[in-house]
Amino acid sequence: MSIYVYGVIPAADAAAWPGVNGIAGGTVRTIVSGDLAALISDIPDDMKPGKREDLEAHRRVLGQAVEQGTVVPMRFGIVMDDDDTAIDRLLGRHGDELANLLRELDGKVQMTVRAFYAEDALLRAAMAGDEEIQRLNAIIGGRPELETRNERVALGERVAAAMDRRRARDSDALLERLRPLASDIQVDPPGSDRVALSAQVLVRRDLRSALDAAIAELAPALEGYLALRYIGPLPAYSFSSMELEPQESAQAAHTGEQ
Repeated sequence: MSIYVYGVIPAADAAAWPGVNGIAGGTVRTIVSGDLAALISDIPDDMKPGKREDLEAHRRVLGQAVEQGTVVPMRFGIVMDDDDTAIDRLLGRHGDELANLLRELDGKVQMTVRAFYAEDALLRAAMAGDEEIQRLNAIIGGRPELETRNERVALGERVAAAMDRRRARDSDALLERLRPLASDIQVDPPGSDRVALSAQVLVRRDLRSALDAAIAELAPALEGYLALRYIGPLPAYSFSSMELEPQESAQAAHTGEQ
């Protein structure tokens, strides 16, 4: 049997680990080295985790870990030969780095905040009050495309630029509301034109209720323009940057889930 590695927790928390089921139904257990403990479970040697149910199990275990306390989450897919290999190559070789991450994350969780524009809301907001857009629209109105090609190109560029400015302004305004409550914020690429903000927020557990309240206040105020999606608490995937060398794992990977 090989072992699958989910994450690293303080050794002091290992005794209270509840032994939930992980990938392939294996019981998740702990192995301890010094002040660190790895969350692992046995899997068949020929198994290559990659199915949806494997990812769900990985997330479920880390979700349990963040409920219990502090965890440095490993990226999905880290497999090692046995317990001794994990102690040597992970807990031993990266002990100082992992200990520092656990200290930095102690008492904190990750929350995801995403803001989506209502249909055509960004376009309407971007065009509102822009006299040049209105002028170009007036020139184009009702005239053949070939006759107004230059104006149409200019209009498209003007609208695109106006939308970019509006999205940046909306993103900054939302981040301004989040920053006083956050220990750190990572802004992800929007992913689509409808996304105003996709942010990962590292927040102290004792400030979670204040962040919850801030989101609850924003949601009705933005109704009809932006819809908020608020997810968490999550393990601090976005704030646990640590790379493993290729030979340290059967699948070269790094902490943090994509």
